[in-house]
Amino acid sequence: MSVKHGILGILADGPRHGYELKTQFDGLTGGLWDLNVGQIYSTLERMRKDGLVALEESGEGADERKTYRVTDAGREELDGWLQAPPLRPRPLRDEFFVQLGLLIDRNRPAALALINGVRRVHHLRLASLTRQKVLLARSQERGRIHRELLLDAALLHVEADLTWLDRCEERLGALGGGPQAERPPP
Repeated sequence: MSVKHGILGILADGPRHGYELKTQFDGLTGGLWDLNVGQIYSTLERMRKDGLVALEESGEGADERKTYRVTDAGREELDGWLQAPPLRPRPLRDEFFVQLGLLIDRNRPAALALINGVRRVHHLRLASLTRQKVLLARSQERGRIHRELLLDAALLHVEADLTWLDRCEERLGALGGGPQAERPPP
């Protein structure tokens, strides 16, 4: 999901200031996307320069925060984005992939240890997501269906990652210690 398009979608419901956008974006993504306020404001500034949002005129005695509204061009951009499926699946950008790639040929035991460390992190995440899902099932929270779907997606991604980690461990284990296995990790 594009931060820009998420912001446009929120602004389509009415003018907002940056902190409101952050809060609503967090709600939209179920808190599963860590977005900081700086990203909100830098994105708003780019969108303002592109004519997708405008600063709302503030009346006398109005709140000093900048309030933004979507423009007609912004609504067109949002409508086009909402109707087009993403052209590629979720990108695989993760520092772990780089770490693993560097360790495989340098220090296979360290690569296996890294895999096990990442596996522990994923098991903790799995437990946390499962708790969230159980609590959500007991609630009558507004937007519950959307949040359930997000939790389902997050759970399935973690399960897939765990399966992949098992495969990595099997393949690296079958290769043995590998070159320079005695060298400590860089």
